[in-house]
Amino acid sequence: ALRPHKKGRRKTLGTSNKKLNIEQDTTTVPVDTSTEHVKELEDEILKLRIENAYLKEVRRLRLEEEALLKKQRESSTASGENSN
Repeated sequence: ALRPHKKGRRKTLGTSNKKLNIEQDTTTVPVDTSTEHVKELEDEILKLRIENAYLKEVRRLRLEEEALLKKQRESSTASGENSN
């Protein structure tokens, strides 16, 4: 006759639980896509940093070669002036 009284809130109807589950599913999907997007962006950053370092090195070598050629031209013109 006397049943123990359950403490706490009553469970809501099944329809509202379904809505809650749907909301939880939709919130986990954007999190997954955002972490995936962050990973893609990090990969792109790494590639761009590598490319940037490569281009800087190519530029440094080109400038070094130009300076060397300029120095050789100056020395060849200076030696040509002395022979005249």
